[in-house]
Amino acid sequence: MSVALAGGEHIKTQLQPVGGSGVSGTVNVKEFPKERGAHINVNATGLVPGETYVSLYYDNHTCDLEPYSEEDVIGGPYVADADGNGATAGKADDEIDEVNSVSVRLASDFTLLACADLHP
Repeated sequence: MSVALAGGEHIKTQLQPVGGSGVSGTVNVKEFPKERGAHINVNATGLVPGETYVSLYYDNHTCDLEPYSEEDVIGGPYVADADGNGATAGKADDEIDEVNSVSVRLASDFTLLACADLHP
């Protein structure tokens, strides 16, 4: 479920597990008021403690890998804590209405574990 506030300047939605991964969580996207881009915050649960993950943002709505660049990575790799929680945050060069989905993937092989569709 997405929630848009203040004319679309903020979106909060749930990460949905992919392939029975058990990974879920939330994604918050806020538009920068005076510059191009958006801030993306990912909070994931159900991760394997000590494992390294990466989150990407996409033009598509299904977290399908696209020809991607380093700018598509949100924040950088992150490691799950002892409770299986992990978080990352970073700036997207795209506007909030151009960020259509956000993923949680294993950093080692890019296996998709969870996806959030921001504009269903």
